[in-house]
Amino acid sequence: MKLFVNQGLALAWVTATALGAVVAGSYSTPRVTFQDLRLKQKICSHPLYCDGPILRRIQLGGVFDSDKTFIDMPTRKPVGVIVDAFNKLPANATRDDLAKFVSDNFHPAGCDIKQVELDDWTDDPPFLRGVTDPVLRGYGMALHNQWKGLARQRNTDFLCDGCETSLLPVNHTFIVGGSNSTRELRYWDTYYIVLGLLKSGLNGTARGVLQNLLDLVGVYGFVPTGGRIYYTDRSEPPLLALMVKSYYDATLDLDFVARALPMLKAEHKYWDTYRSVNVTYTRSSSNMSSSLSRRQSDQFQTVTSKTTMFGPSLFQTALQATSDDSSDNQGYLRPESYSADYATMKTQFAAANLFSTAIPTDNLYAATEAGTAPSVQYASVKTAMAGPSLFSTSLRRRDVMMPDSNPFAAFTEDELSVLGSININSTIAANLNSIMYQVEVTIADFISLLSNNTVTADCSNYRQQASERRQTLMDLSYNPTTGLFSDFHLSSGQQADVWSVNSLWPYWAFGDSLPAGSAQKAMDSISKLHKRFSGGLPNTLFNTSLNWDYPKVQPPLQHMVVQSVTGLQQNAGLANSSSAATAEFTVSLVQNSIDASFCNWYTTGGNVPGVLNQYEGATAGSTGMNFEFYSLGTDGDITTTTSAAGQGDYTWTNGVMVWLLGQFSSQ
Repeated sequence: MKLFVNQGLALAWVTATALGAVVAGSYSTPRVTFQDLRLKQKICSHPLYCDGPILRRIQLGGVFDSDKTFIDMPTRKPVGVIVDAFNKLPANATRDDLAKFVSDNFHPAGCDIKQVELDDWTDDPPFLRGVTDPVLRGYGMALHNQWKGLARQRNTDFLCDGCETSLLPVNHTFIVGGSNSTRELRYWDTYYIVLGLLKSGLNGTARGVLQNLLDLVGVYGFVPTGGRIYYTDRSEPPLLALMVKSYYDATLDLDFVARALPMLKAEHKYWDTYRSVNVTYTRSSSNMSSSLSRRQSDQFQTVTSKTTMFGPSLFQTALQATSDDSSDNQGYLRPESYSADYATMKTQFAAANLFSTAIPTDNLYAATEAGTAPSVQYASVKTAMAGPSLFSTSLRRRDVMMPDSNPFAAFTEDELSVLGSININSTIAANLNSIMYQVEVTIADFISLLSNNTVTADCSNYRQQASERRQTLMDLSYNPTTGLFSDFHLSSGQQADVWSVNSLWPYWAFGDSLPAGSAQKAMDSISKLHKRFSGGLPNTLFNTSLNWDYPKVQPPLQHMVVQSVTGLQQNAGLANSSSAATAEFTVSLVQNSIDASFCNWYTTGGNVPGVLNQYEGATAGSTGMNFEFYSLGTDGDITTTTSAAGQGDYTWTNGVMVWLLGQFSSQ
């Protein structure tokens, strides 16, 4: 562990010489044409919380530091009365005028939820029963105790007749994404929350958390990004089926599976209807899995396959690159990041040398859904043409290698935010389609389970969809020379120019069925990355200053890496040769992830009474924090901070660490 106090973004650029190229050789993907099948999706049109002149004036008027504050405020009066009051404001209303308008008409943000106790609380969490080290046991108990401070329920009894809140009507206790950062459930975060709750023995809480999501599918046809109305035209990686599977594996509650299955099918249909494209290309029989190749004997076959992308096709489609500030020219901005999206549009307009095309609203929404955006991973050769000075060293490398210098150093963070929104909406993401594969397999397994383990036509249909999706990923996203997957950009017809650790997700989904020898190549690449970045694997290897690029490390992605390596362990080509070494490598990944989280918890005030005294440099009054992400130093080790300010206790970190301690407690 290296200790750097408040280092922030002052991390030096990592050079190529320490890592070297992991991937070499060229591979040409098939030529692809595609048909966008996504039905148009309506945007949320609530006049206060989603769109309209009131939202615009408040969010751009500097009334609050955070764009989420206003849209999390319940109304004191019926919406029609508030609209009438707003229309009486002068056109040149000052910030103070706007602040008074808000105070007169809205309750404080977040008063529509309340902290609650957990009915199934236990002081003896199962995940700690195999942990013998007293320091780790103390740290694990601190993680377990966090659940008590993160449990919330809806609190809207005080609202007047006709008054409204942006909070969605969920009936069960939910866990917020972070004690200082969110006032609602968040979809992607909930997966890691459920993993942690189950390891903590809080099965009843986990069931209620899942029921909330299933109820939302019943209302909207999908799980919105978060539990507020302004998220109801977007989703996030569809992990609900995996959550239900984790719950069933822990409880064997078949009745819950039976109730959940129709909603899992409905969510799959949503992604199939509103996020899918047909890709047509020539498939070589030499690349086919045996289950597909038996259906034909020709060497080449033209196929059309359905794949899934992040981001909706909206009725309103673009932020206009114009200096006109009139609301009619602004397109649709995300309410929770309204001023930031507005600034992004303006930066784009002012920085034509970086990118000269308008930013589609669809891509801003895709950025929310992808979870890992903004990130340089979505920049492609076609995108790069607009900014030759940025890409003078070429990102067209497709290797797990640090560039010799930082090609992004000359650009501001605002300019790079434009970069992060460019190409998501036309990308076949390896991680998303791997998740969809897992969803289809899980639904098929549940159908069979509920049919006395028989194979029904419905079950076979989902398995066939999964098989076809896997083969399409093998054809378009897989490089047989390197054993690695990449995203596939439809705009350029090529694999992504920037490799992302997210592209390891296929090994979790179907690493056990990769071609012979490919698993070892993948393991060699992951192992070399781990040696270079002992503190954790960053999403990309480019230092753009954005949250999902180097040097930041996110705990959910470390969970995915562990699961992917575990999936590769099941591959016969790997298991027969180096199973012991692979198992040891997996434990090393786990240990380093726990070390990273523990060290930052400790340096921000975490302690174990009678075992581990508080770190003397910690912020006074702090009792230890779980951060949203961690930062790597130039040597690839994790850095720590003594500052407890800013992020709050991030729940996905809590869930991931509890899961790791429980899953690998004996090791």
